Amino acid sequence: MNFKNYNIILINLDGFRKDKIKLCPTLETLKNESIYFSNMNTVAPYTFASLHAVFSGMYPSRNGVNGYYNIFKFKKNEITTLTQILQKCGYYTSCDIIDDSVIPSSGFDERNVFDEKTVDFKKRHSELIRKLAKKKFFLFLHFTETHKHLVDAVIQKFKQESNDDEYFNSIKENDNRFNSYLPFCNDYVTTIINTVKETGINDKTILIFFTDHGTSVGEKRGEKFYGVYVYDYTINVFCIIKIPNYNAQQIDKQCRTIDIFPTITEIADSKSSNSCMIQGNSLLEFLENPFARDREVFVETGGLYGPWPSPYKHNVFCIKINKKKLIYNDTPRTWEYYDLKNDPDEKNNIFDENDKSAQYMKNRLIYYLQENKIKTKLTD
Repeated sequence: MNFKNYNIILINLDGFRKDKIKLCPTLETLKNESIYFSNMNTVAPYTFASLHAVFSGMYPSRNGVNGYYNIFKFKKNEITTLTQILQKCGYYTSCDIIDDSVIPSSGFDERNVFDEKTVDFKKRHSELIRKLAKKKFFLFLHFTETHKHLVDAVIQKFKQESNDDEYFNSIKENDNRFNSYLPFCNDYVTTIINTVKETGINDKTILIFFTDHGTSVGEKRGEKFYGVYVYDYTINVFCIIKIPNYNAQQIDKQCRTIDIFPTITEIADSKSSNSCMIQGNSLLEFLENPFARDREVFVETGGLYGPWPSPYKHNVFCIKINKKKLIYNDTPRTWEYYDLKNDPDEKNNIFDENDKSAQYMKNRLIYYLQENKIKTKLTD
């Protein structure tokens, strides 16, 4: 497949939950008309680490952004970013982001930062696409409307350090609150699609919508928002790729957000200069090989809040293989093991250190910890 002369618009719907797609008619339609990766998993359930992983193709501990307070520790002198590669391929690279530190700075011809409190995403991003329409371009758009409303309603209202019953006993109310923000997202997606059509670039533009992490509505005590744990409501995300004149299909194979990097570089017909360091694999393999297997998922995080906060160093990890998940909480040094096929809400911890399946998962988890040079009580 040769798409090297296509524009690429990569759009992050910040904090959007996969189970809410059906409540957004335009997004649901787009999903059904595109290549939909229904079993994508973020490698870190909070924005800074997740997006740096997307733009580097590496796990957070490999690229340096392995904690909320480590956002300035990206190894920029050692890593060739996605946008640096695209620049070399002749793309004009642009972005519109919430904060200048949310993604690596290297490789952009133009960087724009919006004020989340006042921004009109539909107007601003539509105008940006229209401005770039005569170029061969890559554009990253950061849509944070849902995030903004949740910060106002949850982060500023409830004390994050507490496990107060008011929030965790109000899951239905919390869920309804989240749902009330979905029309903003649906209108935004509609605007982006219409703008691409109106500018006459629809037949040469690839649209990629994804979410960097999901958001808690109070399922697990101790996590009011995201980034504290590694349960599926925050790590099991999605990616929708709309390629002009390409047949729609749903890919249910397990994959990772670090796979977005090599997918885009393959679309651009480029060989990455740091390909030996890239830890993701192109998603296009699933289109070309119907026998491609699920990819192992490794996730790391360290929350700002919760029962064992660790914003300086990730301390909660998991691995997903064959619809099973093993979680290791380093600070209390506890284990959780879930059968996701029969227990998708992860309510029944079946960890048994003598179970052969759990032992295999543990060994695979240790492999990733060692590969990424992550120091824990388990590996010291």
